[in-house]
Amino acid sequence: MAGGGKLYANREGLVSKHVATHSNLPFVLHGEHFLCDSASFSGVQTFSPFLKQFGSYNEKKATWALPTRTVSLMNSLPLLGKFLGSMIVGPVIERFGHLQVTSHTPAQFIVGRMFIYIAVGLVENVVPTYESEICPAPLRGFCVGSIQLFLTFGSLIAGIANEYLSGYTGNEGWMIATGMQGVPAVIILLGLPFTPNSPRWLINNNRREEALSTLHRIRPQRLVDEGLCELEISVLENSETTHEKQPWSALFNSANRRRTGIALTIMALQQLTGVTFSSSYGTTFYKQVGLGSMAFTYAAVNNGVSVVTAAIGMVLFDTFGRRDVTFHGCWVQTVFLCLIGGLGSKTNRTSSDTHGMVASFIIYAAVLHATLGPSAYITAAEVGTASLREKTMAISTALNVVVSFVVVYTTPYLLSTPGANLGPKLGYIWAGFAFVGAVWVWFCMPELKGRSLEEVDELFAAKLPAWKFKSYKTHGRFEVEMSPEEKEGKKEIEHTEV
Repeated sequence: MAGGGKLYANREGLVSKHVATHSNLPFVLHGEHFLCDSASFSGVQTFSPFLKQFGSYNEKKATWALPTRTVSLMNSLPLLGKFLGSMIVGPVIERFGHLQVTSHTPAQFIVGRMFIYIAVGLVENVVPTYESEICPAPLRGFCVGSIQLFLTFGSLIAGIANEYLSGYTGNEGWMIATGMQGVPAVIILLGLPFTPNSPRWLINNNRREEALSTLHRIRPQRLVDEGLCELEISVLENSETTHEKQPWSALFNSANRRRTGIALTIMALQQLTGVTFSSSYGTTFYKQVGLGSMAFTYAAVNNGVSVVTAAIGMVLFDTFGRRDVTFHGCWVQTVFLCLIGGLGSKTNRTSSDTHGMVASFIIYAAVLHATLGPSAYITAAEVGTASLREKTMAISTALNVVVSFVVVYTTPYLLSTPGANLGPKLGYIWAGFAFVGAVWVWFCMPELKGRSLEEVDELFAAKLPAWKFKSYKTHGRFEVEMSPEEKEGKKEIEHTEV
């Protein structure tokens, strides 16, 4: 059981619609999250052999433990690799496209985790921007939101593996759990040859025939036969080639700072409501509140429920909109995080209080993974202008990493002693940020459901308040210049079920 700011183990061991891409695309591109490193390490760091390998023995408690500083560094330092991956990805995509990025898993533990997170940083930028460009507007939330499904599914697989491997008395348990992270890299490499480049990126690089060929592959045969792919290419040529890639400084000029600010804020809020706490310290939390024998089971239940809600969230964003789903998700998180803090703060906590706190933790995480979690990726991927889309995603993900680093590094000190020893009261802190998130969404987050990326440009050019985006009717120059037949064809491209 956790206590004294350390992780302990006794000497004996621890107790629809069709997507307008290839059918294997989300699986291939999100493969790096299939066995999520943070979720895997959440359980690995409580394995008795792992604690013996990297911790020290406490004679008084007759346990092996990782000191608070070691726990903090092992969970936070790898995020520096993710930060590096996030910062280099923008120029890489602009030059080479979305599909030249691969990943690898070195054997060394901490250095290996840092390399893993470089790959994660690349994937978390490449995939959402790619999917936002290649998917029809009515399916963009579904496609980009799938990243959260793979994150939670990876956590579920990692949790099941951790529960099974925690019974190993030798080092092979935590070594196998760590080595399993090489599987997604192989999946990605095998799937990349079957994954097409973004037509928008191809058009922007004067590769019209390749872009048209890609559309012929990913659009329904009916649209191909009717020549609507050629019309789509014409629309892209008229819009994308007018947007030369701008430098990093353009992110904060008068024309773009609002869009950049939205991406940065929602990516920061995703971490400030405790998502990293849930994934990195979930098992530790269950042990600390006195549920050591059920810690892995509850973590698996938590992950399983989150997988279901993440899948539901993929549908919600294109049905009810990004703004409404995110707003309601934030205030519901606030309620259950306050319940965690309130029930956990009782001096004489009953068994019912403890299990109520666990239920609140599971519901909070489930709501997060269905709402704010995927919403951050969706919004950051679609809010940037064509000339800065990759850089907008890169800088917002980089901030996400910085905030995540702070959260992961400070959590052991906030959770236990030496430190603030807040325990379940930590829920109040995350609740405060969730409440701030709800207020921010109401006043600042625009609704971009069903809008093409070209329409998004017009919406921001109109300088509307966030709550008026949904009702505003766009009249872009490409719409005006089209004949009635062409307008109908373009509308069918954007709204067809492939």
